[in-house]
Amino acid sequence: MLKEKVKTGVPGLDEMLEGGLIAGRSYIVSGTSGTGKTTLAMQFLLEGTRKGERVVYVALDEPPNEVKSDMEALGRDIGKVQVFDATPDVMNYDKTPVRDVSTERKVVYFKDISGVIRQTSEKNPADMTINTLQEVLKQEMRSRTYSRIVIDSLTSLKYFYIRTSEQNTTLMSFFRTLSDLGVTGLLTVQLPEISKPDVESHVSRGEIRLHKWFDGRGLVRGVTIEKYRGSSHDPRLRLLKITDQGIVIKQMAEDERPAVLKPEPEIEADHPDKATDEPPPPPKQEDPAPVPSEPAPPPPKQGDTALVSPQPPTPPPPPPPVEEQPKSHASPHGGDGI
Repeated sequence: MLKEKVKTGVPGLDEMLEGGLIAGRSYIVSGTSGTGKTTLAMQFLLEGTRKGERVVYVALDEPPNEVKSDMEALGRDIGKVQVFDATPDVMNYDKTPVRDVSTERKVVYFKDISGVIRQTSEKNPADMTINTLQEVLKQEMRSRTYSRIVIDSLTSLKYFYIRTSEQNTTLMSFFRTLSDLGVTGLLTVQLPEISKPDVESHVSRGEIRLHKWFDGRGLVRGVTIEKYRGSSHDPRLRLLKITDQGIVIKQMAEDERPAVLKPEPEIEADHPDKATDEPPPPPKQEDPAPVPSEPAPPPPKQGDTALVSPQPPTPPPPPPPVEEQPKSHASPHGGDGI
């Protein structure tokens, strides 16, 4: 029998999810930087506090004082949300052993978080790993019952808190821990601009993907449900807006859908299916075919004398004509002629 679904508190998103998330399972909220992952995840927790539930936010990227300040700037009162500060201490490069973080940090309410960042202990930095975080969550949930949890972000947990070569197995173990605790979780995932499926998308029970693009007037955000095990859902892209009242999701008109999310291949100008509003150019008049001429032989290459036919020598110029001298008429008697 299917459990009652958990409302996300985001108008429009529960409609896409056919009523909400299946309780006791973990889902990821993925997207590139600035798409609204933390804002959506916090709104999910605030919906729990509105219903009187105990919820917890695990801070891995930003320290809790900055998260609190950011939410207050957006008009969100997150004082009833509990938080565990899992951000790392300042590294100490002395050869001294680190301490277990579970002995140093506790889950507290955001309302008790001061406006300044937590200072590193003067003793030694506390050791924070994914195994340590699992133990902290187990201890906390043995004494208190939590219905919702946000891990912000799973990306940092994956790259900075796993000290083993078996990264994928460790992540699967972490998802299994959340399932054993019976808590409904949202885990944020930072995507690169050009993304590919990763292990967290595979092992999660569903993926809510956030998008952003520019439409010529400014930045536009959207959301799709990429995966939702055990439930039907709306896979179509919808608009996402961050307002003073929180995140609002609404349906998108066909002409509002961005082509940038699914780029189409370019069509050559002479393609028969290319649509154009311009009239076709007039046909060109054919020029008369030129009379073929006998091509000149190529010039001989240097050193290629064997291929050059001998040329006849140039004849010398003719000698200049000799002027004919006038003949004298001599007398047969030896005298001058008269």
